[in-house]
Amino acid sequence: MAYTLTDPFSPLRTVFRLSSSTALLLGGFMLFMPRAVLTEWGTPDVQLTWPLRLAGALLCVFGVVYLLAANERLISVSTMVACTLSNGLTALVLLVGYLQREFAGLTVFGLITFVVVFVICLIGAVAPLRYLRAEYRDD
Repeated sequence: MAYTLTDPFSPLRTVFRLSSSTALLLGGFMLFMPRAVLTEWGTPDVQLTWPLRLAGALLCVFGVVYLLAANERLISVSTMVACTLSNGLTALVLLVGYLQREFAGLTVFGLITFVVVFVICLIGAVAPLRYLRAEYRDD
């Protein structure tokens, strides 16, 4: 391992791994599931699937980036800012979609998944902010 038991970034690494697994699962789901399965589970019926597939591919990329960042010895400020922005914007998109009632047709499983993903995105957006202080920087 690249770090020891006295690693100050240990909680942040856990958040990165949690965000990574969530992004990879959700991205893989959006990327590979057929449109009929997505509609059956309560997602909004889309006519064109390429935006959904593109969003899934980008979530998979975010998941790989978070996973690689969790294994770095020192986590850079740019990685923390990228994690905050990507998770914060994902949470914002989900919140705006919810407030505009775009997720009204979700099943119970879909609603639980929505809430879990939203909470994980909020955690991923807020957790790196603590580490942006001067004592954690590798400048």
